[in-house]
Amino acid sequence: MAQPKPLQKKIKYALLYRFIQAILWLAAHLPRPLVLSFYERLGKLAYRLYPEVRAQIKRNLSFALGLEAESVNQEEFTRTLFSNLSKNVADIFISHSPSAWKKLLNSVNVEGLEHFDQAYQRGEGVIMLGPHLGAFEMVGTYLSHRGYKVNLVGRKLKNDTLDALLVKHRSRYGARTIYSQESVLTLVRALKRGEAVAILIDQDVSWAKGVFVNFFGKPTYTPIGAAWLAQSTNTAVVPMAIHRLPNEEQQITFLPELKIDKTGNTEDDLKTNTQRFSDVLEKLIRQDLTQWVWMHDRWKTQPEEMINE
Repeated sequence: MAQPKPLQKKIKYALLYRFIQAILWLAAHLPRPLVLSFYERLGKLAYRLYPEVRAQIKRNLSFALGLEAESVNQEEFTRTLFSNLSKNVADIFISHSPSAWKKLLNSVNVEGLEHFDQAYQRGEGVIMLGPHLGAFEMVGTYLSHRGYKVNLVGRKLKNDTLDALLVKHRSRYGARTIYSQESVLTLVRALKRGEAVAILIDQDVSWAKGVFVNFFGKPTYTPIGAAWLAQSTNTAVVPMAIHRLPNEEQQITFLPELKIDKTGNTEDDLKTNTQRFSDVLEKLIRQDLTQWVWMHDRWKTQPEEMINE
């Protein structure tokens, strides 16, 4: 029999659930400029409250950019990052309301949709390859709204109530959530049905099988799941991303379908294709460095030879 959760954790999750419900309501019912302003204030508050997160951002920035980081005002960069993150969360929440989403669409620019559509129309599935950049969940919302069958891959939240709330809002326009803990056959079946599967491989997840490839010029442990799926099926891989523009509009970008190596040498192909994927993700992230999740410990896992030096 499962042990009951400690009272303190129950209270924490209950308060968090009510808080998220409240800010979802605000996002759905207030004018977007007011919502963005409110969320930006929350971002400024978070900037002050989490010095350890600021330190992590600066460490990652210096490590990834090297000498390039010397030309960056890291304090200003970090403040802008918190601001962009909070406003992008606001737009994700706004997109969860059908009435508010219709208005938000007027502020969404889309470039290269033909690349995705051509791949999708072949009926053999599409891997939507993207980074945790900007309001990244809005890409799935946009495509679902246009009638495409979209599956979003992600980790199940620890709290079932919060997870159910997230899944409910993700599925409002038809998008389906596939937990990363599920069998890989779930992903294969979705692709075989000709659907799109969004996979983000720009985070260090020790539970996922990966290889070291160059990312921002550094050896970076990167999941091979997307490459394996592409090599094992006839599905297309289409890079995509979204980022906020200076005028507060959102820009969705789809790039041309990527070439997939299938030489018969599985291990070499996995590394070649994962490197190709990482290269294009870095290109997309560099559209605006202040909208990527620099607080994530991306280079946590290091090659053995580097650890032993």
